[in-house]
Amino acid sequence: MHWASMGLDDLRQQLCELGRYLGERGLAWGTSGNISLRVDEHRFLISASGAWLGQLVPEQTALCSLHDARFEGAKPSVETPMHRAIYLHRPEAEVVVHVSPPYATLVACSTLDVPTDLNIENIFYVGRVARVPYIPPGTQQLADAVGEAVREHETIILSNHGFITFHTAVPDVLMRVESFEMSCRLLVLARMAGLELNHLPAELVEQLRSEASGYSSRLSPAG
Repeated sequence: MHWASMGLDDLRQQLCELGRYLGERGLAWGTSGNISLRVDEHRFLISASGAWLGQLVPEQTALCSLHDARFEGAKPSVETPMHRAIYLHRPEAEVVVHVSPPYATLVACSTLDVPTDLNIENIFYVGRVARVPYIPPGTQQLADAVGEAVREHETIILSNHGFITFHTAVPDVLMRVESFEMSCRLLVLARMAGLELNHLPAELVEQLRSEASGYSSRLSPAG
């Protein structure tokens, strides 16, 4: 776990590095999106309200309670309740990312479903996908909907908004974010070209998913 070996200053720096990576890769833009890291069983760090993830600095982070609305530092993102819901419902979650990259947002603004049986990356990294209807950002209603969806899913499409996902480590959540955006890109481009996507056989998909359940990527944000 992050909190077992890292202090708050190191975690703040890691959160900023995560934000800059997302910005550099075009996965986050402007003040859209928010990211967080679990600190311990009672607290998590989250990007501040109005912060540009691609230019995030330690002073633009807030230390929030997992059990109520208390916080220290900068004013936390309006989406803090949504992050809190994921940490509470998924104890293994160490890092949460909510972003609105182009293709994922296009899919979120449509009625398209994102298949997770197309290729090895799609199967290994994206996890199970759910969709929640449009609910105004920052509301407890949205947090409750995401909390319910995340009980059995790892990537949640927020209709007409973007998506939110989590993982046990920063490199793994980055692979999940990038893999989901790529899956959405393939889906959109295939429809534009009139192509029909080939889905892998169900038996093979189940075998790969079983292998993926114990798999952790070895990539780093700088890799």
